[in-house]
Amino acid sequence: MLNKFKLFDSDSLKLVHKRVFFSITIFIFVYFISIYRISDVMLFNENIDEKNIISQYIRGDIYDRNGNILATSIKSTSLSINPSKIKNKKKLSIKLSKILDLDSNQFEKKLLNDKKFIWIKRNITPNEYQEVINLGEINIKNHTEYKRIYPFKNASSHIVGHVDIDHSGQNGIERFYNDKLSKSEDIHLTLDINLQQLVRENLNKTINFYRADSGLAIVMNINNGNILSSVSLPDYNPEKKSSYKDNNLINRVFQSNFEMGSTFKPITATMGYDLGILSPDMTFDVTKKYFNISDFDNYKDDGIYDVEKIIVESSNIGTAKIATLIGKKNQKKFFSDIGFNNRINIENKEAANPLGNKNNWGPVETATIGFGHGFSITPLHLVKAYATLSNNGIEVFPTLKLNKNFKKKKILKNNKSSNFFLNLLNAVVLKTEYTGPRVKIEGYEIGGKTGTSELLNPAGGYYKDRNMTSFIGIFPINNPKFVVYTAIEYPKKADGTLQKMTGARVNAPLVREIIIDIINLFNIPKKINNEILKTDTNFFYKAINAFI
Repeated sequence: MLNKFKLFDSDSLKLVHKRVFFSITIFIFVYFISIYRISDVMLFNENIDEKNIISQYIRGDIYDRNGNILATSIKSTSLSINPSKIKNKKKLSIKLSKILDLDSNQFEKKLLNDKKFIWIKRNITPNEYQEVINLGEINIKNHTEYKRIYPFKNASSHIVGHVDIDHSGQNGIERFYNDKLSKSEDIHLTLDINLQQLVRENLNKTINFYRADSGLAIVMNINNGNILSSVSLPDYNPEKKSSYKDNNLINRVFQSNFEMGSTFKPITATMGYDLGILSPDMTFDVTKKYFNISDFDNYKDDGIYDVEKIIVESSNIGTAKIATLIGKKNQKKFFSDIGFNNRINIENKEAANPLGNKNNWGPVETATIGFGHGFSITPLHLVKAYATLSNNGIEVFPTLKLNKNFKKKKILKNNKSSNFFLNLLNAVVLKTEYTGPRVKIEGYEIGGKTGTSELLNPAGGYYKDRNMTSFIGIFPINNPKFVVYTAIEYPKKADGTLQKMTGARVNAPLVREIIIDIINLFNIPKKINNEILKTDTNFFYKAINAFI
C-alpha cells in the first residue's frame, strides 16, 4: 500500500523552501531600502550639494623638475548644517562666528533661508573642529574633503596657479591641466623651485631698493625651451584668498605687453645681416636727427658708427637707419617668422597675444620699431626671440612641461647670423662703459643688451618721467645655454640725486646676481683658457670630473 505524500517529508524540499524564503526576505529588505533612499533624495535633498562638490578623485600633484611638490591635496574637515532644524539661529550664529572667524550677521541670514543644506565652513583646522564639537550641537555635520596646499606659497604662484574651493583650477598649471589633475594625474614641470626662490629674492630686493611698482624675471634653457624660473611681482599666496588682488594675480611674464626698447636693436641688426642687406663694416652717420629721432646720449668721436658701435652705444638714430634699409615688408616678415605676431603656445591659458603695432606702419614706424618703440610684445616673446637667434637660428619653444619635444624649425637663412647676433651681445658687455662692469663675472663669458622705454600713459601718450628698465643676457655667450631677462616697472631714483634710471643701472646688476645663482646652483665651472691647459692637463680633467 502506497504511503500518503507529505509536503515537508523530504529534507531536500525543506532546504529549497528555506532558500526561497531567505531570497524573498533579502529582496524585500533591498526594496524598502531603495524606496527609502529615493524618497530621501526627493524629499530631503540636503546631501545633494555635498555630493556634487566632493570629487570622486583626489586631485593630482604638481612637481618641479627635481621632484619637489609644488601643489598637493590633504584631507580636511568641512562643516554643514540643516537650518530648518535649528531653533535659536542667532545664538548659534554668534558662537560659530567666534570659533570659525565668520561674519555673524551674514551667517545668521544663511540660517534663515529655507534650504535643508548649507555649508558652515569648509577646510577648517583641527582646533576649530574641536571647539565646534564642544558646542554639543547635534545638527552640525562634518564631512571629509581634500584641501589644496602649496608648500612654496608665493614663490610658485604665477606658474602653478590655484584652485577654487571645489578644486577647479583657476589659473596657471592648475587651470591648464585641470582635466588631468582632476583625474588624479600628476604633472611634472620644468621649473626649478630652488632657482625660482633665488630669482624671486633678488628681484624683490631690486624692486624694494628702487621703490618700483613691479618687476619680472625669467630664466630659460636655450637648448630645449625649458623655463627654469619665471617670477612676476607682486605675487600672491594661493592658500590665502585675501591676497587675490587683481594687480597680484597678473603674470607679467606671460600676460603683459610692453614696448621692449633697445633690446630690439640687436634683433634689427641681425635681421638685416641675415637678409644680406647689412654687413658688419657698414657705417652710419648718427650726428643728426633722423625722422626727428634722437639719441639718449651725445655721439662719440666723429659720430660715424659701424654696426657693432651702433649696438654698443645703443644709438636710436643708427638703428632707425638700419631698419629703413631693411624696409617695412622685410621687417614684418621677420617678426612673423620669429613669432611676434602670435600668442605663444605654452601651458598657460592666460598667456596674451602680442599687441604689436595696431596703428599706421609707415616709414617712421618702420624706423622707430627698429629700436623697440611703437611695437609691443610680452616678455616671453622677447625671450623666445633671443633664444632662437642664439640657437643657430633654430626656433626655441618655451615650455613648462618637462620632457616635451618639439619639431625643429630653422628661422635664420644665413648660418653665420647667430654668431653675428652673439658677437653683438658680447661686445655690449665687453665694450660699454656702464653696462659691462655691472654684469661681468670673472671666468664667465656673458652677452646681453639693456633696454629703457617710456611707459604708456592710459590717458594717452607716454609718461616722461616713468620708465621700464630691462636687461636680457645670454650665458655663456660662447656656448649659449641660458637666457635671463629682467624688467623693472617705474624704478625711482634716490631723493636728491640726478641718477638716470636705466637698464644698465637697475637691471644689469640684477641679472649678474641671477647668473651667479645659476653658476652656484648648477655647479658651472669657469672657462679654462689654453694657457692653463698647457701647464697642467691633469688639473683640467680633475675639474671636469668634479662636476660630473
